[in-house]
Amino acid sequence: MEEAIKALEFEDENTGEPLKIISFKKLDEERAKLFRGSFEECKNGDIISVDCGSVEHIVVYDAGKAKPVVVECGITLAELSPTQLVEYCFEEKGPWMVSRCSLPALEAYRKMKFSQWKKAVTHPDCMASFRRVLKMGLVTSIFDHLAFPEPSEEEKKKWQVKNEAGKIIHIPHPVKALRIWNKSKGEYEAVRAHMEGAPEPKDAEKYWQDMLNDLRETRGTKLIDDVLATNLSET
Repeated sequence: MEEAIKALEFEDENTGEPLKIISFKKLDEERAKLFRGSFEECKNGDIISVDCGSVEHIVVYDAGKAKPVVVECGITLAELSPTQLVEYCFEEKGPWMVSRCSLPALEAYRKMKFSQWKKAVTHPDCMASFRRVLKMGLVTSIFDHLAFPEPSEEEKKKWQVKNEAGKIIHIPHPVKALRIWNKSKGEYEAVRAHMEGAPEPKDAEKYWQDMLNDLRETRGTKLIDDVLATNLSET
């Protein structure tokens, strides 16, 4: 294993400069399980953590061969180590999943997503999506069906509707929490999921009621109140 791993070459994703392998070890089972469930190339073999200074690279060692795991950030298209991707969950108790975006990309993305959510409410693609989004209520945590995909096809379909032309519209599915691995500390750190421009918790209820009142003026009180009174399964 040592010979195969030391023969690998890594480079800085920004400068292209070669990175020196400082040390390597078998990844702890909890994190290995996460990567096995997220990337096809990690399903077989040993998952190895390779310390290259600023970056922890992931290598799969199987049948005497070592192969680095390289993933693409869905936002910047940069090629990264899986450890550089933000992890997310939709429920308070997990499960945790590996996103398709890096922390720098996420920070930039958070600045534009709330306006996208507002557009889904004020200028919806279709009545079906409008009913779903309105019934969900105010969304303040980041969402994106590509960066934070649902864990299964069945779950994915729960967050889709078709418009009048048959086009699939993705309903915002906000994450519950975000985190990223801190290599130097050897532990996870929480990442802020709150979208920039979204109201803070203390202002959320007033913000949403103001939005609903504006919608009642533009779309009619009966329509809005009828949607709000409908069970989500009926929308």
